[in-house]
Amino acid sequence: MIRKDWGIIVLVSADEEWNFVRDYLHPAKIFYSPFGEWFKYRYDLCHKPVEGTFFQTGCGKIPASAATQFVIDKYNPKLIINLGTCGGFRGKVNKKDILLVTETIIYDIYERSGQNDDMINRYRCNLDLSWIKKPYPIKVKPAIMATADQDLNLEMMPYLYEKYGAIAADWESGAIAYVGHKINKRKCLILRGVSDLGDEIYEAPDKFRIRVREIMPKLLDVLPKLCV
Repeated sequence: MIRKDWGIIVLVSADEEWNFVRDYLHPAKIFYSPFGEWFKYRYDLCHKPVEGTFFQTGCGKIPASAATQFVIDKYNPKLIINLGTCGGFRGKVNKKDILLVTETIIYDIYERSGQNDDMINRYRCNLDLSWIKKPYPIKVKPAIMATADQDLNLEMMPYLYEKYGAIAADWESGAIAYVGHKINKRKCLILRGVSDLGDEIYEAPDKFRIRVREIMPKLLDVLPKLCV
């Protein structure tokens, strides 16, 4: 169970995702940080009241890593949760699948002196999820997540899957896992819903807004059922 004295931070990155969370939960008061909005919200986690902080990080590795360190320094949380969407690799996942991130790879690193693998492995992060009690409250698919400051290049999918076992990609998970878990040794739970396969959203951005509205409620509704 989560003890009442545990600090819980829920990080949400993309503007569309954050706007939905704020409107869905209707917080009594909104506060502001250098990264965006934040608010307090009380949950009953496994029948125990816990006050969590929902915090907007902004999109991309730089604000996500900075915001993660900021909330650790400010709130000293024992648990950092990241909720959001991701792009899935066609044939490996399905749209609207909920992915439980077990490992992150930051792949937009290019060391041209021949040490690229060493550089990527330096920021690679395996998340220890042994503290989560099973059965999980919703159906999830364990996943290795590839992260970069870019939409997924379709030509990279076979390489990322064959070399690292990645089955989805996003803009922030690798940064949050690295700063939160690898550097600061905090428990991290990253849940990402698959908003698209390939480039369909690149061609029709309005689809992303629709998928956010379909995915984020599932992620938010799992929190009151979470036992750790």
